[in-house]
Amino acid sequence: MTVNEGDSRTVRLLGAVTAWHGCTELALGPAQRRAVFAVLAVRAGQVVSREELIEAVWGENPPPSATGSVYTYISALRRALGSADILSTTRAGYCLNLPKPQIDVHLAERHLDEARAHRLACDDQAESNALSAALALWQGEALTGIPGPYAETQRARLEEMRMYALERHAEVTLRLGGHRELAGELAPLVRQHPLHEGLHRMHITALYRSGRQAEAAEAFSNARETIIEQSGLEPGAGLLALSQRMRTVAPGPPRPPVFVGRQGELDRVRQADQGALWIEGDAGSGKSALLAEALASRANVRWAAGDELCRRTPLSLIADCLGETQHPERTVTDLCAQGPLVLVFEDLQWADEESLFVWQRLHRLTGHLPLLLIGSARPRPHRRELAMLRENAEVIILSGLDETATADLADEVLGRCPADATLAFMRTHSGGNPAYLSHLLDEYAQGHDITAPGAMDGRPKPAALVEDHLASLSLSAKRMLNSAALFGDTFGVADLTHATGIELALLIESVEEALDAGVLEAAGELLRFRVPLVRAVFYAATPPAMRAMLHQQIAATMATSGAHPERVAEQLFAAPESLTRDWVPEWVLANLDELSADRAVELLHRISQQWGLPEELRLALTAALARLLLPEAPCTPHRGAQNPAQATPSVVARPRRGRRVKVRTYPFGQTGCPPGPEAPQPPPHRFLTSGAAN
Repeated sequence: MTVNEGDSRTVRLLGAVTAWHGCTELALGPAQRRAVFAVLAVRAGQVVSREELIEAVWGENPPPSATGSVYTYISALRRALGSADILSTTRAGYCLNLPKPQIDVHLAERHLDEARAHRLACDDQAESNALSAALALWQGEALTGIPGPYAETQRARLEEMRMYALERHAEVTLRLGGHRELAGELAPLVRQHPLHEGLHRMHITALYRSGRQAEAAEAFSNARETIIEQSGLEPGAGLLALSQRMRTVAPGPPRPPVFVGRQGELDRVRQADQGALWIEGDAGSGKSALLAEALASRANVRWAAGDELCRRTPLSLIADCLGETQHPERTVTDLCAQGPLVLVFEDLQWADEESLFVWQRLHRLTGHLPLLLIGSARPRPHRRELAMLRENAEVIILSGLDETATADLADEVLGRCPADATLAFMRTHSGGNPAYLSHLLDEYAQGHDITAPGAMDGRPKPAALVEDHLASLSLSAKRMLNSAALFGDTFGVADLTHATGIELALLIESVEEALDAGVLEAAGELLRFRVPLVRAVFYAATPPAMRAMLHQQIAATMATSGAHPERVAEQLFAAPESLTRDWVPEWVLANLDELSADRAVELLHRISQQWGLPEELRLALTAALARLLLPEAPCTPHRGAQNPAQATPSVVARPRRGRRVKVRTYPFGQTGCPPGPEAPQPPPHRFLTSGAAN
């Protein structure tokens, strides 16, 4: 008998042995009692005899008290589990009646079976997902602290299962193009398992395909020394063959599984055979994918990729591409003697100056050798050395994917095309950036409403993607962007100054940095995020409770400083709690003629429904609402007005239906702004406009 699938008890064996009822850990007792429980859990659904339990815990020479101890342990475990049905007793022995998916060992085995099925179906992504799900269940060494020969045997079996999953996951990740991430993930694993040649092989390959040839060669050397020292034997044939391949050709990124659009750019790269090409595009724009697709059929291609550390090491990029050489021109000449050669240098914005100087020298060789130099870089930040190289190359700029390519990508990823409105939102929200588009398509495929407000809240993947793309930004610039994201579509530096209280000079420095990095762009006299998804990620980085408080503060500050009422209203709607502030009703009445009719009606409706409003103020709000909804209705003076001069002014002119309503100010305050000191006026500067006229 198996307990109903709805039972909330779970068992963890891939780490410390524990049992849980919902969120409550059950008291399984000391080590030997847990050892008995572990045997029953590994063999869940099977009857285990008393003799098998004794041998599993105490081995071939159990103490005389072993039989009595088993009785005692079973009784205590049954009490801890809280149900006699879960741990049943038969004449043949004992049985743990829990569904196998509620025991992590069996769940991991199920995921691995699924991974094998996906492997047979040649579905790399599905296999990777299943392997990741299995590996995520391990919380340390299996059966930690459990004594007995059975536990020792199972520990070895489960560790072997984990190592298989790790190695297989690494292989699949390499095929999917995740070599850069994999290089960092495998580094600690090869230190923990120095004799596992499969992990060494995957780690070295990941480094090599990331363009880090020098590090890959060093990793092989270290692995070989460790294996010889600890085993007395040379590495196996697989590792030695990898070393030989590394010495003959530098591998590039794998061909992308999905590639859409960019046909003109593809043709230009494929047709080039000499000279220099310069591929320019933002992070995530598909520079590497374009090159991998275009150069897939080239026989002799060498790759290197820069990173943030490159600028600290002279000639690091050249060493990664050509190996350690004192004479790069001679090395390239020798390689060209074997046939046409393509040298690819990715992410040149990070390159050291010495490597860029060697590029210039190699460029001279393209006039008489079958040599093609290809560099890729982001358009920002600007470097004078890069500008010189760019001038002497044919430039290919990768902009956002167009509508057709976006639809093709959706069809490839989803197997269908979403509605036109959804597809248009994805393209606009991502700026056509393939990396951001792919994320939105993944979210859509999982059933998430990507158009909903707060859709990025609690989503680590887009946050990690944006963080990786903007890793070079200073901390102060990122903090400024967190604040800027609260202002909606556009904002000015004055808005940020009033809202954050940061010293103007420091704020301007952060804004200029974000402009140079292409995160922000000019929108007339104001600023905005160039890619809406990036704004959404920075917006989601502020916890919701803090966001509401900040929206309230920003609304009050903007109202005091004379910002356009539509922008103040936008902040009020972002934090509905702010509508209860004392200053808000009078401010709304004072600024009705500057608000759109729909927004004015919504504000008046919400505010007039609040408890605790003075009766006179409620009547004024209701009267204004009535005039907006029923523009032909006559105006009625306030209750309690002593003479016409004290009455609420009427509508200036009866508006036509569908036109903005013009309403005069009500006599509850001169400004309609929240009380407080006058906002400071910053000195004139680029983008200092607060949006008051926008």
